[in-house]
Amino acid sequence: ITDQLLKGVKLGDRTYKNHLDGYNQMAAITGKGPSARHEIFYLGESTVGAVRIDDYKYRFIDQPQGWLGAKPHLDVPVLVNLRLDPFERQGWPQDGTKEGGQQYFDWFKFQFWRFVFVQQVMAKELQTFLDFPPMQRGASFNLDAVKAEMAKKMAEAEAASKGPVQ
Repeated sequence: ITDQLLKGVKLGDRTYKNHLDGYNQMAAITGKGPSARHEIFYLGESTVGAVRIDDYKYRFIDQPQGWLGAKPHLDVPVLVNLRLDPFERQGWPQDGTKEGGQQYFDWFKFQFWRFVFVQQVMAKELQTFLDFPPMQRGASFNLDAVKAEMAKKMAEAEAASKGPVQ
């Protein structure tokens, strides 16, 4: 069905054209080979928040208050070797030494070359966002987003109440 969906397939009274980003894991499941998946993409609504490629995770947004909190975008991605730091506690130092590592920059500068590699992987994945745009925006319960939506609806209602422009 994956190949059919890429081209477009009619199911019932609707035609679907979608990209399923799955992998054939039959070799790993049956014990005949390794996993076919080397990357995992993490999305925050319709924004790529991070990508894991084998042992390394590249984080593009942060979630300091956890899953339900705001998602600030980072100017410089955080790079983590998940084998060395499985809880992702080392990163850019914040609050003195409360979180992050004072030697992170020393490690980071020798790993910086990895960003060329992640750009190539991201370019391939992001092409699917152009070919198959998200069908809807993610739900947001962020107060700023709710206020912006309310302001937009109020402006539309006000414009509609004035009638057509003559």
